[in-house]
Order: sequence, then C-alpha cells, then structure tokens
Amino acid sequence: MIFRICTALMCSAATPAVLLAQAEGGRGALRPYVHVFLAYGITWVLIAVWVWMIARRMKRLAVRESAGAANHGGG
Repeated sequence: MIFRICTALMCSAATPAVLLAQAEGGRGALRPYVHVFLAYGITWVLIAVWVWMIARRMKRLAVRESAGAANHGGG
C-alpha cells in the first residue's frame, strides 16, 4: 500500500518535468504528420455521415413499413 502511494506521488511529481522537457525538445515534432491527422479526421467525418445516412434510410423504411401495415389491415 505504501509502495503504491510512493510510486503515485513520484510519478505525479515527475510528470510536469517530463512534459516540460518534451515540449522544449520536441517542438514541431509532429508537423510532418499533419496530413495523417487530417486524413484520419476526414475519414471519421465520412464514416459519421455514412452512418447518419444509413440511420435516416432505415427510419424512412420503418415509416413506410408501418404505413403499409396500416393500409393492409395490420398484417
């Protein structure tokens, strides 16, 4: 129990120093990969639009089905 608490305290104390060191040395390190992030973002947007279109079509189909069932006596 004490070991876990000490480990957690050391990690939380070291975190700002690690982040500061990475910020100075690695500034702009991900700049060459901007096109990858953009591609992933565009892909997620396209997937979201595709799922929304499928849901909309399924809703329309359900409305047609319930209207057809009402017109034919519920069967």
